[in-house]
Amino acid sequence: MRKIFFTSLVILGLISCQNNTKKSQVQTQKALEKPAFDHKAFKMKGMIIAKTTFKTFKSKISQTAEKGGLPAVVNFCHDNAHKITDSIGKSHHVIIRRTSHKLRNTDNKADIDEEAVINEYLKLQKEKKQMSPIVLKDTQGYVHFYAPIKTKPECMSCHGTPGKDIPENIYQMIIEKYPHDQATGFKVGDLRGIWDIKFLQNKS
Repeated sequence: MRKIFFTSLVILGLISCQNNTKKSQVQTQKALEKPAFDHKAFKMKGMIIAKTTFKTFKSKISQTAEKGGLPAVVNFCHDNAHKITDSIGKSHHVIIRRTSHKLRNTDNKADIDEEAVINEYLKLQKEKKQMSPIVLKDTQGYVHFYAPIKTKPECMSCHGTPGKDIPENIYQMIIEKYPHDQATGFKVGDLRGIWDIKFLQNKS
């Protein structure tokens, strides 16, 4: 009887160890499969912030144009663009940047990560493929939301071809305010630049 009882304990112990080992393996596998951060959640947040910022710009530019025409719009963008992005960024605990391969304001020069994203979008544009938002982490652990900014018909008066889409007096105003301007010659639907929204929370 003792021998049978001892044998039963050994068998139960082995089964228990196997179950614990399998459970541990499953937990380890799940941990390995779990993403470093929730890409989908950050993508949704980034899209909301980008849309909010764009709508704010569009609304204020439309109001300015109604009151003072294109000259007033050029002055408004020069004086208020950074103020608007900074204000919206603070309310969402993010840093909002707009940059491009063809800059108007040299203060918006792309960093190495932004350049890589821009080049990828330009490649997709050349191949006539869809450009979708991207969520990545930088070397410091901050999450960034990147999205393409495409040229719309209403953008052509300041970013189209000088003398054709851009009136001469407006182009002269732009050159005076931005002596190193490169942000002309775009067509509707072209990649104008990108959004870079850096999340200041949830840093790992």
